[in-house]
Amino acid sequence: MEIRKVGIIGAGTMGASIAELFAYNGFDVVMKDQNMDLARSGYSRIQKILSDMKRINDERPEKEISRIEGYGLKLTEEQKEKIRTANRSNVDVDIILKRVKITDQYSDLSGCDLIIEAAFENQEVKNGIFSDISDLSEKAIVASNTSSLSITEMAGHLKRPEQALILHFFNPPYLLPLVEVVPSVYTSDEVRDLAFSLISHMKNHRENMVPVLVKEREGFIVNRLLIPLINSASELLDAGIASAKDIDIAMKKGAGFPMGPLELADMIGIDVVVDVMEVLEKAFGEMYKPSVILRRMREAKQLGRKTKIGFYKY
Repeated sequence: MEIRKVGIIGAGTMGASIAELFAYNGFDVVMKDQNMDLARSGYSRIQKILSDMKRINDERPEKEISRIEGYGLKLTEEQKEKIRTANRSNVDVDIILKRVKITDQYSDLSGCDLIIEAAFENQEVKNGIFSDISDLSEKAIVASNTSSLSITEMAGHLKRPEQALILHFFNPPYLLPLVEVVPSVYTSDEVRDLAFSLISHMKNHRENMVPVLVKEREGFIVNRLLIPLINSASELLDAGIASAKDIDIAMKKGAGFPMGPLELADMIGIDVVVDVMEVLEKAFGEMYKPSVILRRMREAKQLGRKTKIGFYKY
């Protein structure tokens, strides 16, 4: 089976970013949401990602020239042109956008070789989506982007549950390369291997994508390790031990993290963090219980970057 056309269900932050990633890699993409306003909003997100990446790529050659000359070396015009050629942007916004179609109809996903569900983190919602696409997906691989929920339960709502698995991308997938590939108890070896190979041959705007194979268990690898860190950082803040800024600085400069746990929580979304924690708490107990401050922030809609306020103001 060859993957040529990809359907994305959900045009929110992750859905749009995953759609952009596949379009950037040359796939035709159909992105579906509940109505056309939401679908158009997702399309605008894709436009912004591509515009931002093109701008960054276009600035890279001159920054590299400045970096080299900052050491006291004087480059010739010929040398500068070689650097510009080697670092020339490969982001053609118009061509990539032409690969993306938007819709509010499930029927437009027919003919997709891979369908990825990227709705919000709720088991019943995801189960319902799998039921809705069961007739469309008899030949397609059906994946969920869930970060914590049961793919075996979702797959049970398909006519061919062996076609389903998890492809868990990380936000933002156009910069972060990891994908957790999680088969269900039903998933065929062929589907598992094809999905793994597909991700292995993709790249984002920074580097090649990296799949890891994970057994189905709540939280998989990254969230099982990351969520307690975010929780502990929020408890330190709530207890007045240190400011959000200093907690993040400590983890970046002391532990070598590229991003602090609280700014990362803001990027992920406080609501998503708490949703995942509640799933993990149910599965593994008290150590994953969301802190008081995280619950209050969710209730107050202080969800991070997407609401312009979380642990930081944006």
